[in-house]
Amino acid sequence: MVNRSYNGGRSSGQLNFHQLYIFQTVASHLSFSRAAEAMEITQPAVSIQVQELEKFLGVTLFHRRSRGLRITEAGEAVLAYSLQIFALSSQLMETIQEMEDLQSGRLVLGASSTPGEYVLPMIVGRFRQIYPGIRVELAIGNTRTIVQRILDREMALGMVGDHVEEHSSELEIVDFQDDEIVLVAAPSHLAAGSVRPSAEQMMELGLIAREEGSATRSAAERQFRELGFTPRVAFELGSNQAVKQAAMAGGGIGIISRLGITAEVAAGMLVVLDVVGWDCRRPLTLIQTKDRYLSPSQRAFREFLMAERPSFSGSPPTQ
Repeated sequence: MVNRSYNGGRSSGQLNFHQLYIFQTVASHLSFSRAAEAMEITQPAVSIQVQELEKFLGVTLFHRRSRGLRITEAGEAVLAYSLQIFALSSQLMETIQEMEDLQSGRLVLGASSTPGEYVLPMIVGRFRQIYPGIRVELAIGNTRTIVQRILDREMALGMVGDHVEEHSSELEIVDFQDDEIVLVAAPSHLAAGSVRPSAEQMMELGLIAREEGSATRSAAERQFRELGFTPRVAFELGSNQAVKQAAMAGGGIGIISRLGITAEVAAGMLVVLDVVGWDCRRPLTLIQTKDRYLSPSQRAFREFLMAERPSFSGSPPTQ
């Protein structure tokens, strides 16, 4: 229950979470009967509880029509808060469960493509050797997407390939390791036989890059501009693996993290191009909202991650 007090002659009281949950169920089904079936209670009981909540709040939550229910503007506002309230309730129960020596729990992480494919899987694997009862979910997207999901509180911790300075007032940003962005081509490609080609020549041969919102692409575009050229992408792809495949097929000059091409370079499927003036580096950073409470499993992983940082420090060896 939550204390409630209104001015203007309205009586004070307490918000009934059971009524709120019934309202949320009705809103999700837009039907009293289907909500009753889902909750395994009678339809009149559902109707009465929603009416009591409307009376308590002093608003109409649904337009009741012969064709069905339609949620009101006030109902939309109540639903938004209801979803947050019950999400926090679930987090509370998960936290209490995790406090039992981290024997169980759920850890949701977000990562942009490079750390999500080449850094975090290894660290999560080591983490689960210590805490095998914790279930881990790793969501991978481009940097823009992961940052927004962190800001929207869909997840607590993320690792991206940028400093995301525009959100520095909202996010705690910690450097984890440096990453080098390189230009690659198939050994049979014209560029592979060139001695110290220029950045302009690379663009003329066709750049293969990730989509807009990718930190790898953004870092490379900044580097081109620093060298005095306006970057032009000839082939845009949605994943690092796709960029590698296109470059190995001879489709152009791939832009990718050196972390992601170790096996391909060792196998002779790709070569790193020694482009004049090219020195493109960016940080992989750990991010979280500044005011976010971390659950025991989240805190344990963050501490484990930072303890692993020395083993990842410095740039990968040149192939």
